[in-house]
Amino acid sequence: MQAVILAGGQGTRLRPLTARTPKPMVPLFDRPVMEHTLRLLRKHGIQQVFVTLSYRAREIIDYFGGGSRWGMRIHYSIEDEPMGTAGGVKRFVSSLHDTFLVISGDAVTDFDLSAAVEFHRRKSAVATMLLYSVEDPTPFGIVETDRDGSIQRFLEKPSASEVFTNTVNTGIYVLEPYALRFVPDDQPFDFSRNLFPRLLSNNDPFFGYRAEGYWCDIGNLLQYRQAHFDALTGKVALELPARPVRPGGWIGEEAVVGSNVKLEPPFYVGAGTRLQRGAAIGKHAVVGARCLVEAGASILASIICPGARVGAGTQLNHCVVDCGTHVEARTALTNAVVSAETAMVPLAA
Repeated sequence: MQAVILAGGQGTRLRPLTARTPKPMVPLFDRPVMEHTLRLLRKHGIQQVFVTLSYRAREIIDYFGGGSRWGMRIHYSIEDEPMGTAGGVKRFVSSLHDTFLVISGDAVTDFDLSAAVEFHRRKSAVATMLLYSVEDPTPFGIVETDRDGSIQRFLEKPSASEVFTNTVNTGIYVLEPYALRFVPDDQPFDFSRNLFPRLLSNNDPFFGYRAEGYWCDIGNLLQYRQAHFDALTGKVALELPARPVRPGGWIGEEAVVGSNVKLEPPFYVGAGTRLQRGAAIGKHAVVGARCLVEAGASILASIICPGARVGAGTQLNHCVVDCGTHVEARTALTNAVVSAETAMVPLAA
């Protein structure tokens, strides 16, 4: 099996985290989001991966290289002009010889990809779209299937009055190389807006697979924070780079926990982080690697990205602190994003 990872987006709604960092490299428990995707693919036996890149492509290539750290082979394509989701995949057409997966490099999931591929092959499908149920489907493409899973209709980003189901397209597909013959070489082309309507009009075998497990599109800062909370509470199976020290509590290697530090699960403290005397790490707090939390600081339901510093006596509640950012001492913030790029801004969707 092969896979294509779509990793060219700018992540505009994740700013300021993406002001200096490509979206697939935004940290999720001290690993780039895309690394969690690679680990999932490797778990399901996929060893050859192709990655479409655009924004700050060199940073992604420098980190992942040829893939040997994960026992994989990674190949890249850099788009100077956006080619659309299907147009980017078409660039690898000469290397895709059998059934392959397409997956986003900036979503969080623990889907059983092997089960999806087995369903696809059992149905002799040309394309299979992995589906998921959400509370609010308006930011996504909604999909209706018949009893055997055949896709009957779908609609991209419907208004509230247009919603006919809460089942959405996750952007994860199982495809046959045959499907790419309908994708032009020299113009932008999208899966949902262009290719899939073509497959429907051709009556090609096109199915939806209702995946079990967890899926979160990290489209904005609230979703980014929620993905961390969900991992802490076991809603998504992620491999965390820290040791469990109690139910719901993880501490990384060479982390230093000072005297009278309060740790209330669920929490995560990354490798090499220092928690000074009297600091309080409350429920749903994620403090990344190489951070410094100074004496008496309190962190509750907040994400502190790697290399940040939280000043003495500071109180953070439902916040996000960007990598390498210093939050001044005795600051009190709620529902805020703190970054060296933009100082403090409200945390919004």
